[in-house]
Amino acid sequence: MSKALAIVGARLNSSRLAGKHLLELAGKPLIEQLWRRLTLCQEVNSFELATTADDFNKPLINWAHAHQICCHPFEGDVNDLMARLDNIIQRQAPDFIIYICGDCPLIAPDFIDYALTRLKASGKDSIKLHDGVISIHEGMAFYSRKGWGKLMSVSQCAMSREHVGYADRITPVLDYLSIPDSANYSQIKHRISVDTQADYRFMEEVYRRWYKIHTVDTIVSLVWVQQQLLEDPMLAAINNHVKQKAANKLYAKASIYCHLGPSIGLGHYKRSKLIADALQEYLGIGAIVHVQYEGPQLEKTSPRLHWYKNENELLKAMILDPNPLIVLDLHPDFISLPALRKTLQPLGDKNTKIVGIDKLISIIDELDWLFIPSFNNSFQHPKVSVGWQNYLFPSMLQQTKKHQILVLTGGSDALDYGTILPTLLSKLCTDWPIIWVQGPLAPPPLLPLSSTISVLTDPDDLHELIAESEIILTCYGLSLFESIFSSAASILLPTQHLCDSVELELLIKEHCCLTSSSLPDAISKLEALLSDCNARQKLQKEASRVFNDHAGMINLMEDIQRLLEQSV
Repeated sequence: MSKALAIVGARLNSSRLAGKHLLELAGKPLIEQLWRRLTLCQEVNSFELATTADDFNKPLINWAHAHQICCHPFEGDVNDLMARLDNIIQRQAPDFIIYICGDCPLIAPDFIDYALTRLKASGKDSIKLHDGVISIHEGMAFYSRKGWGKLMSVSQCAMSREHVGYADRITPVLDYLSIPDSANYSQIKHRISVDTQADYRFMEEVYRRWYKIHTVDTIVSLVWVQQQLLEDPMLAAINNHVKQKAANKLYAKASIYCHLGPSIGLGHYKRSKLIADALQEYLGIGAIVHVQYEGPQLEKTSPRLHWYKNENELLKAMILDPNPLIVLDLHPDFISLPALRKTLQPLGDKNTKIVGIDKLISIIDELDWLFIPSFNNSFQHPKVSVGWQNYLFPSMLQQTKKHQILVLTGGSDALDYGTILPTLLSKLCTDWPIIWVQGPLAPPPLLPLSSTISVLTDPDDLHELIAESEIILTCYGLSLFESIFSSAASILLPTQHLCDSVELELLIKEHCCLTSSSLPDAISKLEALLSDCNARQKLQKEASRVFNDHAGMINLMEDIQRLLEQSV
């Protein structure tokens, strides 16, 4: 009997989505969901995980050992994927090799069996689908032992050592068997590998939908996924903007500077991470987020986050920054503007493109572009973009609204709503559940002993909670506009210093949310909404109206692309 070896290549060091193989899908790591699918193949009789021996990949190695999966970490060059695989192949001595990308948790076991059976019977080096067949399959390559040897012999340059099969594109040496697909996997072409945050959000949603109606002992059907994509454009929209990185192209890099803390909040930090994701997904630009922080440091292990304890450290990193694009998401009240101007001037002399986000109109002379995610369009300047269409949100699927009240007081509860508001909410006469979201830098809310309020601390599914909640009480900031964007009936809690009177008046005129002058006034408005379905629907309709033509992240990416093209 011939030996067929499946090798799964995986490293946690991905430049676009570090640690992706251990991200959860339906309660299990992505790599485990992939492995479940692979072990259903009838034609494969040997399996191994191919990773590297550096410290960053120890969690992946530990996972393999805990699940009794063969894994001998490669000690050589971490970028030499071909050598990593060949090391396994020489030790295992298989007759046939199936290489599986470890970021593709929708591989079809039936296709693997079918393709391998055809290759075994053919005497050829490898297989490919018939010309003109565009299949949804991703993340697989099939070789006979002889074919693998040919591929290794021509894999000489760095690019061909890093990407399986790339050498045959430069120097064709493989004798292919051309085959039809194993089933109708050509109804739609869509990304099913997980390279970016958007890809992960897509895969999370696919897995959530499947296991909502199927038992845990099943695997997600790729045919079913195709049908979901055909029937629901919103599902496809989660990641259909992601730009596939070409193996032979060098991409620009960017730096994003922001700050966070109990007094500043989390808004700038969260938005900066969204911008970093978008730069990778839309433009193929890798981005590092530089964070000045007060209080605890978040996400310590992420290679794309650099942390600074004070302003001087942040500005020092900025002035030494070699990247051609710098994005500033800084609040002018929490940084020295003279020091910032002094830092930016030599960067401009080097033709570094500098993009400001939000409230940096006071340093417009040092900026190449200012992108303001705000409805307050009073700024008139040739280097300024502003409007409802500019708000920067993560992709949010439309959810069926639930009769529940969501309370969002911000990442740090800077206005201390948690001391009084829970008592007022507990006095409501309603059977609607009340969910209080406690930000990661916020103290716990003071709940009365008899309170039925549920408290969730920094929940991972916050955007889903926003999308499904019919009524949302929120502080001023990103959470308010995410609530309006989700078409919730939103009540703005007293703003104090978070919003000036002019902006508040403009917001009132839009009728897309209710504003309140005090916490008792907010409760009064909440009681009115609870008792009047028509009032809730009217508010939701106005919320949909203001964001009717929203394309904030696309607008920002187009502006950045234009700036970079000007510098070429």
